[in-house]
Amino acid sequence: MEIKAWDRFWEKTYSKQWIKEGYIHGGDPMFRQVYDNSMRLRYRPALNYYGRIITWDELRNLILRAAGGLKRLGVKKGDRVYLGMSNCPQFVICYYAAHSLGAVIMAISPMYKAGEVSYAVNDAGAKVMIIEESVVPVYNQIKDIVPTVEHVVVTALDEYLPEDPYPAFPADLKGSGAEYPGTIAWKDFMAADPITQFEDVRSDDLALLQYTSGTTGRPKGAMLTHKNLVNGAWINSHICSNTVDERMIVVLPMFHITAMNDLLNNSMYTGCELIIMARFEVEAFLQAVERYKPTYTVIATPVVIMMANHPAFPKYDISSLKIVGIGGAALPVNIANKYKAMGINLFEGYGMSETTATTVSNTTDVNLYGSVGLLCPNMDMRVADVTDPSRDVGIGEEGELWVKGDSNGIGYWNNPEATAETFLPGGWVRTGDIVKVDENGFIYICGRLKEMIKVSAYSVFPAEVEELMYAHPAIMECCAIGVPHETKGEEVKLFVVLKPEYKGKITEQELIDWAKGQMAHYKYPRHIEFRDSLPKGNTGKVLRKELVEEERKKRAGA
Repeated sequence: MEIKAWDRFWEKTYSKQWIKEGYIHGGDPMFRQVYDNSMRLRYRPALNYYGRIITWDELRNLILRAAGGLKRLGVKKGDRVYLGMSNCPQFVICYYAAHSLGAVIMAISPMYKAGEVSYAVNDAGAKVMIIEESVVPVYNQIKDIVPTVEHVVVTALDEYLPEDPYPAFPADLKGSGAEYPGTIAWKDFMAADPITQFEDVRSDDLALLQYTSGTTGRPKGAMLTHKNLVNGAWINSHICSNTVDERMIVVLPMFHITAMNDLLNNSMYTGCELIIMARFEVEAFLQAVERYKPTYTVIATPVVIMMANHPAFPKYDISSLKIVGIGGAALPVNIANKYKAMGINLFEGYGMSETTATTVSNTTDVNLYGSVGLLCPNMDMRVADVTDPSRDVGIGEEGELWVKGDSNGIGYWNNPEATAETFLPGGWVRTGDIVKVDENGFIYICGRLKEMIKVSAYSVFPAEVEELMYAHPAIMECCAIGVPHETKGEEVKLFVVLKPEYKGKITEQELIDWAKGQMAHYKYPRHIEFRDSLPKGNTGKVLRKELVEEERKKRAGA
């Protein structure tokens, strides 16, 4: 099947600050751009970890020394290096150190358990693991079943803390000071001589295996090249015209593609300061923003909602934070207005691991609430009929988004079948997301193809139901799923977290009755369940699949 791109009619709506022709790639990978920035910006802050400043000069030396440590362990071009760490300077250092040798990074959540870690390590064939202390017990469980691992480096999250960290560093994340037999301590790893020459790395060489959580089956390692990483960094720096005077703050985990691309690589490409927090806690984040005055961040929409409803929210001055990128869920208009009144510009974007995060975005001066924005510069798209992928849908009609551009990965590691399904000839990626596009090119997410709820042959997208339900003032958070029905096939169930002031004052049936007047009869939820909280992943995104599985088990046991 020949894939024909749509005419780029959305470019007429572009912000004046966007460069339509995109980025002309040379041969320099991200680690080289980090090195060049460090030679120009030597004494400026590169990282800020709870008040500990690491200058660009220091960062360069740390990266080169860590690269020397990896080289001493036998790491060479093409080898896979496993990073199992929360946000900390060591993550940044090792990320670019491994790339300097031409090695391939795989960054995995330190909260993963034995089965998850052993699967990823064996699938990738990791040679070296660099992990925080909390992961050591997991490694000890699996060390006899991960034969490719030759060395394990252990670090503590407080290695680079100042004497008096601010905000207070989480007590449960502090290092134990213990020694771990059979592993290499961070200080010994960093005692190596720094490298004096970079590996010959080309833009099309593999840089990253980004394991996707997916909606079904085992995680898949999306293969991203050095060109993908540079393009992703440029897009995010470009979207809001970031400069070296920016201060970015990262609370989303950097092992996730969103923070890795939108904040880590963005800040290193831009040459600005990156404020690192080991994990997200509402008041600690607000304290950090007030003290260090970041101007830019990217966080999940549920986190924005949570903060706005937190009692500590009005206590701190966070007005420096002019630009906040969000995604992962619908943004209630009342929440957007609350931030706007404070001078904080929330803008939605869209991306996925397979496309090195951002491919669609609003920006500071072209921002349409409810839409994830416009396709980023020098990218192509089509919206395909879900029943006949050879046919394009029309403007305003729902279909699957297909995208093409320099941020698109090259396939899934060791998984040709899944690669053939998602990565198509000519550099196209089938996103699996159902969207509609208006006459100005703004894209609206309707839902995931695999999460679609079928009610009496009608297609219902959870995201649309959630967005409509957020108009009710009692709802702080919600998540819709499909549950079995004898005659309809499925019907909608909604899990709801009420705002504190509404608890005990509204019933599930009252919400259902209200919903009847807000959406078509086949869409409104027939079942509502109140919860104190919803399950969330590392980025703050609601884990719909956990609720689906929980409901399945409940019904199976009924």
